[in-house]
Amino acid sequence: MEARRAHAARLLGDASPFLRELVLGVLRWQLVLDRLLEPHLRQPFGTLDPEIRAALRAGLYEALRMETPAAVAVAEAVRVTRSLLPAAAGLVNAVLRRAVASGWLDDARAPLWLRHSHPQWLVERWASWLSGEQLEAVLATNQRPAPMYLLAAVSPTEELAGQGCEVASHPYVPGVLQVVRGAAAVAAWLRRGRGYAIDPHAVAVARLLPEVDGIIADWAAAPGGKSLVLGSERSGARRLALDRHLGRLLAMRESFLHHLGAQAPRVVGADGAVPPFRPGTLAAALLDAPCSGTGTLRRHPEIRWRLTPNDLGALASLQRQLLAAAAAAVRPGGHVLYATCSLEPEENAQVVAGAGLDIVAIPPGQVQGIPVHHLPGGGVVILPGEWGDGFTVHLLRRPAG
Repeated sequence: MEARRAHAARLLGDASPFLRELVLGVLRWQLVLDRLLEPHLRQPFGTLDPEIRAALRAGLYEALRMETPAAVAVAEAVRVTRSLLPAAAGLVNAVLRRAVASGWLDDARAPLWLRHSHPQWLVERWASWLSGEQLEAVLATNQRPAPMYLLAAVSPTEELAGQGCEVASHPYVPGVLQVVRGAAAVAAWLRRGRGYAIDPHAVAVARLLPEVDGIIADWAAAPGGKSLVLGSERSGARRLALDRHLGRLLAMRESFLHHLGAQAPRVVGADGAVPPFRPGTLAAALLDAPCSGTGTLRRHPEIRWRLTPNDLGALASLQRQLLAAAAAAVRPGGHVLYATCSLEPEENAQVVAGAGLDIVAIPPGQVQGIPVHHLPGGGVVILPGEWGDGFTVHLLRRPAG
């Protein structure tokens, strides 16, 4: 992941629970781990080979944050290093033994960004608009593993119960189930297409699209979770799911047919910036735009170490093109629900501001129980929390005139 900028979620698809905890834990706590290791090195940590950095981080995390005995964790890190870079085995052994003896970071005087292992610039940015309590909650959430959730309407939970798995209803997003016990069995079950995993707040976002009479299109729809929500709850509506990536499109179509049968939406292979729709023909559009993903750091912890402040506007041009195309395809008076899994204004409020659309207030009752921050210009930020990822959402309407 460090050398080739791969994504943890893709590499860990079939990984054991132990390996998932080790890899994602190292990524979440990377800043703290590096600070604990640096005093025991004779050269800057960043100048070490990637294999050595990985072995040191993994060994220290396993020794101090997992149930593995410290001596075993150190020995395993040394063994792995010897298989990759034999000459560095002695260094890893010596550094880890000293770092393990020094213990974990336990200093209440340390700055918030260090205690919660986030980039300083990102925490300072969030602190400019979140309350202290909200900020602490978001950072703490990002440091905990994300539970597994299922969309109840397309997941036959009686099969899970028969395999010894336990699920519980989500406290404030109806129709979502949390996997309480048996996550490994559920993951295998999902790989066979026997259900659908989805973040609860993604379900809540899809439900913010108003009921309409006419065609609804889901822009950049893959992997299709929001279309599944709409398909299972609005079977009478005419629905389209649009994406430009053929492989993802075919996988999404298969998922729709399997879970929804005759109620499956039609899939459309096209670039969302130049969709094959006549202007004004859609009743509504749902656009969950590509973004930096800063609302998903607990699921994708590597994102925080790859982003820079300059990256936050990198997708703004594409986001504006997609929103403009969706708005043109919607009839006058029709709605566009614009959402991203980013908390950043460059990808949300600033994109919406130039779209020429009216911002419709989202009634508080529609986000009941969900931790939200209301934006001054309209729209809401759904904060990352114990029960779901972070999103920013604007409900927009094309002017009737």
